[in-house]
Amino acid sequence: MKYIIYIIIFACFLSCKAQKTESKVEIFDTSKFEHPELISDFISAEWEKVFKAKDSLLNIGESVIPDLLKLMDNPKAFQKLQNTADLIYPGATEFWGHGWVIDYDLDWIAIRAGWAMENLTSQHFGFTENVITEKELMDLHKKDYAIYIETGIHNVNFKRQKFKELDAIIKKAENWWKNNQDNWTPLSGLKDAIFSNDINRQLDAIQQMRFTRFKIKGYNQEWFEREIKARIIELNKTDDEELKLQTKYLLR
Repeated sequence: MKYIIYIIIFACFLSCKAQKTESKVEIFDTSKFEHPELISDFISAEWEKVFKAKDSLLNIGESVIPDLLKLMDNPKAFQKLQNTADLIYPGATEFWGHGWVIDYDLDWIAIRAGWAMENLTSQHFGFTENVITEKELMDLHKKDYAIYIETGIHNVNFKRQKFKELDAIIKKAENWWKNNQDNWTPLSGLKDAIFSNDINRQLDAIQQMRFTRFKIKGYNQEWFEREIKARIIELNKTDDEELKLQTKYLLR
């Protein structure tokens, strides 16, 4: 009997130790960042703090990029989001039939930083998972609607891969900044995206112009007319339905 008790105690000890290991969060010394308070909120578990801090960081502009890159120094840093409401992202386990779709695995701090950096730069370094589309979510909603009526939610389990590829993705982001930091601004990045041949970058830039996520110094109607309107008209002639629709809205 005594041995059984010892075994149970030892098993409990191992279980508790394992739980502590799994829940351990890599801590950053935010005092080493240029914007410590915003970074502290951005890497927290509270979703409301995260997205508000992200918006504030992007409003700072290009000078925030070194802080975002510093958050990528430890690709293993992990902070599970809490109180996400109806946010649907690769780390979510429930879909409420509606909500804010973000196709980045935001529990990984490096990917969270990549999300902010790609939004700011209209570049695609590879941080997005590409596992969530609105069409797939709506198809799921229709398929399991009877269950949804009873429970109010859909259970989801997205395949997540980007955390396995982070070293190469981070290197790409670092190299881009190394080559562009002297002359790049959010305004030049917006124009560069529109004139690129990457439809995803074009759509991201158009979304920024249609629904301002952060302020871009120098962006106004006069700049739009002078610098990119002709290109937007050209893109409106595309065969891609989504790009055609978004450029149409932008030209109204």
